[in-house]
Amino acid sequence: MKKLKNKQGFSLVEILVVIALIAVSVGVIGVSVASLSASNLRKCTYAFDNMLSKVRVNSLYRAEPVYVEFSVYGRNVLAKYYEDGVLVEEKIMGRADYDITYKIGDITHDLSERPVSISFVRGKGALILVDEKGEKIDGECKEFRFSNGTVNYVINITPSTGNRRVRAG
Repeated sequence: MKKLKNKQGFSLVEILVVIALIAVSVGVIGVSVASLSASNLRKCTYAFDNMLSKVRVNSLYRAEPVYVEFSVYGRNVLAKYYEDGVLVEEKIMGRADYDITYKIGDITHDLSERPVSISFVRGKGALILVDEKGEKIDGECKEFRFSNGTVNYVINITPSTGNRRVRAG
């Protein structure tokens, strides 16, 4: 009878199969994480746009001042909705895991460094910037930009009418 030799280690084929399986797993996980991040970014963008719609509609039909303050608090992006200077609703728009900027005139501001308060002119619907009392201040907000490094969404705003358009890019 032949004696079987005791083999030590793995063959080259076994090692290549394991490396291939790890590479496929990493690829699938990477695509899933990127897709989830893009989905969260899109949800945050549309949550902003929906809040702007709510403020615009209520500004047109209410006698008292209505405005929203967008800010970053901790790891969350917040919208605080005010009617007649009283906080009515505080809503988390999403996680602050991406860059959110806005333009006033030609100057770009980072939401995490400088909150912004927005209202609309009653009767016309024109977008205006307001202070903490809901009083109009100078400047026009023309866009909000949301970016996670690979995916971008933009809310373009026509200040004179308050019309908005969400687009990728």
